[in-house]
Amino acid sequence: MTFRLLAISLLAGVAFGQVPPAGVPANIGTPPPPENNTDPSYRLVPGDSVSVNVYAEPDMSAAQRLDSSGILRLPMVGEVKLGGLTVREAEMELENLYRQRELLKAPLVSLSVSTYAIREVSVLGAVRSPGNFQFPKETTSLDIVDLITRLGGFTPTAKSDAVSVIRRKPDGKEEVTTVDVERMISGRKRGDASRRDFAVFPGDRIWVPERLF
Repeated sequence: MTFRLLAISLLAGVAFGQVPPAGVPANIGTPPPPENNTDPSYRLVPGDSVSVNVYAEPDMSAAQRLDSSGILRLPMVGEVKLGGLTVREAEMELENLYRQRELLKAPLVSLSVSTYAIREVSVLGAVRSPGNFQFPKETTSLDIVDLITRLGGFTPTAKSDAVSVIRRKPDGKEEVTTVDVERMISGRKRGDASRRDFAVFPGDRIWVPERLF
């Protein structure tokens, strides 16, 4: 009698959602957290190949590369500009878009970068290892002092207080900035909290002139 009552109780629990049947997880109605190994603070750039996964909606998922304008084309949505957004901001942007267009009531989007765009900066002139330097994974900028250090530092004849950084602006025009890297290095050695860093971005060209004796 006791065994029969226990069996009836278990069956009733399953019927009313109180006890899950064997082999079925208790949180079957709760979406699993999306797997994403990409740093959520990483900022997307044109050329990145990304995977967009929408939970329980495989037809809306896609794997594509951001075009030269940072635009991604998604099923049922069309073109969406994600370049310049962090991974987390891009996920929130897509979730809001699905809600606004009444495609999904409670979308759960996971975005990850499968292949990073090549990010290089050209450094020529009086440095020990001139040439193209490729940015580390998930890095979108480098301090100029750190960059020069990675290249072995300046040569003894370098005019390190007049380093030229050539950068192409969005309108296509080039902008040249003269940077006193020598002063920045000296400030670091002194522990000067007021020193200023100078960020270098992919596509920049750096020229280190030599001193005239």
